[in-house]
Amino acid sequence: MKDIGNRYEISSLTNDKVKLINSLHHRKYRRQHNLFVAEGFRICREAAENGWEIRYLLYDNLNIDTHIIENLINEVLCLGADVIGVTSEILSKISHKENPQNVLCVIDQKWSNLPTIIKDKIFVALETVRDPGNLGTILRTMDGVGATDCILLDECTDPFSYESVRASMGAIFNVNIIASSSEKFLKWKSRHKISLIGTSLINSNDYTKTNWQLPFVLAMGNEQQGLTHNILNACDQLIKLPMLGRSDSLNLAVSAGVALYESIRKNPN
Repeated sequence: MKDIGNRYEISSLTNDKVKLINSLHHRKYRRQHNLFVAEGFRICREAAENGWEIRYLLYDNLNIDTHIIENLINEVLCLGADVIGVTSEILSKISHKENPQNVLCVIDQKWSNLPTIIKDKIFVALETVRDPGNLGTILRTMDGVGATDCILLDECTDPFSYESVRASMGAIFNVNIIASSSEKFLKWKSRHKISLIGTSLINSNDYTKTNWQLPFVLAMGNEQQGLTHNILNACDQLIKLPMLGRSDSLNLAVSAGVALYESIRKNPN
């Protein structure tokens, strides 16, 4: 059983703990400390309810007049996290926003392995995706359709960046995050004989005419170049969304949402 966390206040912008948390704005230090920052009551509550390891909960010590925040404070204290009352200036510095949320937490990163159980599951594989907002939005959509695992291939953007966590609206705590090389991923796909459905403008069929039988992996590539030939050649089906106007493509996260919701339309509960 964990010890109850400590509760105290910090008012100095130069405090060592404030410096540490502020450094997590950079991927280098997130990796070094295996930590990340999540902002807002709802997202912090989601982390606690899903059993993620919270190190610190910071709150605006001049804006704690609601029972729900006090309840969250007591909850994370019981989980062993330290609770720190800080000034709004400190919250602004850490969140890099002029009008920050009045609660944020510092959490241990959690990475998963390629799964061994695949029956009736939806997976999403993202290859060298660069935009953290797209990644966070895709995680939110995945959670919406019950997709369990997000496989990040090669050098994707950091799912634990400020922007990605914000865009996920707490979904990052409900989806397994997996980092894999393309080679390891393709061996896993072959071993489990799982259907790989990739997005492509060439040699592809309309997404509504796709066989979305579970389990499958929806593979999507970089925002500019799309999937590499290595992944395209391993796909069992290639799909595209119709473009009726002058634009030749949709935003990556929008495309993922359209495809994933089509898949659950074809696989009603």
